[in-house]
Amino acid sequence: MNLQDGDAIMKLANRAEKLSQLFGLNTGKVWVFLALISMFILVLPCGAYGAELTAKQILDKVEGTALLVGSGSAKIELITESKRGQQRSHTLQIYRKKDADDTEKQLLEYLQPADVSGTKLLSISKPDGKDSEIWLFMPALGKERRIAAQEMQTKFMGTDFTYEEISGTAAYKEDYESKRLDDDTFDGHKCYVLQLTPKGKSEYTFVKMWIWQDESIPVKVEFYGRGDKLRKSLDTSGWKKNTKDKWEPSQVVMSDVLAGTKTIVKIIEASETDLPDDYFTVRYLRRR
Repeated sequence: MNLQDGDAIMKLANRAEKLSQLFGLNTGKVWVFLALISMFILVLPCGAYGAELTAKQILDKVEGTALLVGSGSAKIELITESKRGQQRSHTLQIYRKKDADDTEKQLLEYLQPADVSGTKLLSISKPDGKDSEIWLFMPALGKERRIAAQEMQTKFMGTDFTYEEISGTAAYKEDYESKRLDDDTFDGHKCYVLQLTPKGKSEYTFVKMWIWQDESIPVKVEFYGRGDKLRKSLDTSGWKKNTKDKWEPSQVVMSDVLAGTKTIVKIIEASETDLPDDYFTVRYLRRR
């Protein structure tokens, strides 16, 4: 028994003595009652304290907000759907790597159709949200260019994702004030719900995020604009564990509520193979 245990026992004994004097009860019985209560509190599962977590504590536990997290690669089908329901399918390869210092790197490459094949998007996200980079390479131009800060929240390649959203560089922990709302359930998952308000200039007035309580994974996000009207919604489905026991969605849908369009992302296959650092350099963008 350490010193802290001894202090706790002394406090429990003092409380038992005071209660017995106040109510004329047997000190031994009061002692047993308090001891049982203390034991019950100690063996409560950690989840019982979920209601006490603050918005910041919940957000700090979130792994990431990109299409994929951690390291590895995936082949995906990206479908853009117009207001009239017309669809166009694209095949892409995504490569991701998370460094020891929590810097996250992602390379996205279009494979099909032919008119966009070879287009690449490289993003490097620092853990503090500072100095993040996004580079776009288009074969027709034969050179890469860095996406400027004012372009981060513009749409990427005709999709409903912004450059910031498709690359996972949105720094919700650093650039947004968080507020906890009432818990909710989404797609059968018990969720914390957070309201995130940007500290600086943003096209959104606030963002609502549903976070799967058991796994600390965002499963739904709503984006609100001027007049606090819902502008976009991101919904995930078909969550399953990969070979490294990590959860991945089978499908992600970003809907532009105002425009009536949507972008559907389906994961065709995924791998957790470690990738060389060369993949995540500006020099690599020009390789065919």
